[in-house]
Amino acid sequence: MSVKEENHPPYFAILLFLTCIVGFTMQCTSKKSFVKLVTKENETGLLYLVRPDHTSLSIWNYDCLISRYPDKFSSSIKPTPIFKIELENASLGFIRLPEGTYRLDVIGKEDTTKVFQIKKGEEKYFELKIFSETKLSRSELTFKEFNKESALTEILSTPTFTESRFESVQMPIE
Repeated sequence: MSVKEENHPPYFAILLFLTCIVGFTMQCTSKKSFVKLVTKENETGLLYLVRPDHTSLSIWNYDCLISRYPDKFSSSIKPTPIFKIELENASLGFIRLPEGTYRLDVIGKEDTTKVFQIKKGEEKYFELKIFSETKLSRSELTFKEFNKESALTEILSTPTFTESRFESVQMPIE
């Protein structure tokens, strides 16, 4: 007496495999890895904002705001916010800006401000520097300007550097 066995494909294993593939694909598409620096243009300046890889302070992401002064810098004039970017650990963002005077802030951190000028064809590199005096003290933030070579060294020394996008925060004109 022989029993005829039917071979059914293992549906559960196939479903689990497909779910894993879709999950990994969706997770990988949310972040864009750094590939190369963009080329500068003669009509605009180029700003790179870098947050280095710092494992012990990597829990929080920081929202940074770029504002533009109408003409020249004056402490009595409030600049107009134009772009926002969320920087996570080991990330960078870049943006082309017209010639002018700008202010860079970390949202919610009143003491973290950097005023800078950008000229046509110029490249600027700023690092969001995070440091802490002790393990129990509050982290301090500052923007530090550094050169292209130092920026590339920082970016290329970390295999998982990601690229963040600047978002416009300008109000629509009615």
